[in-house]
Order: sequence, then C-alpha cells, then structure tokens
Amino acid sequence: MKKFKIVEGPKNIVVGKGNSEAALKLFEDIINKEVNQGWEYHSMETIAITEKPGCFQQPVVRYSYMLIFYKEER
Repeated sequence: MKKFKIVEGPKNIVVGKGNSEAALKLFEDIINKEVNQGWEYHSMETIAITEKPGCFQQPVVRYSYMLIFYKEER
C-alpha cells in the first residue's frame, strides 16, 4: 500500500533578471530533501484556494503548488 505526502511549494518567487534557475532550484531542493528521507517524487499539481476574508470583502483566490511524494508502506 502506498502512503502519500503533500508538501507545499514556494509561493511568489521573485528572482533577478536572467536568474530563473534560482526559482527552479527552490523546487529541486524540496524534492531532494524529501527523496533523502525515503519519499519518492510523484508529481506537482496546482490548486486554487479561495479565502473568504469577511462580510463585505471579495473572496481572494490564491494558487498553490503541491509537490506529491509517496512511499510503500509495509
């Protein structure tokens, strides 16, 4: 049986001009950390989360990256 783990990826990544590799490195570091702890990388999904702040305010939608890992459970 597989056991799954969800890790939220970085949000609002800001890098200098011509340095998009720094953004990719953030995801690489998360994946490597989890793999070193025995998890296998499965996929990355984007989800929309709608927050309802208050009575007279409009709902706010934010997008989040979910990095999905799994391991076989014995």
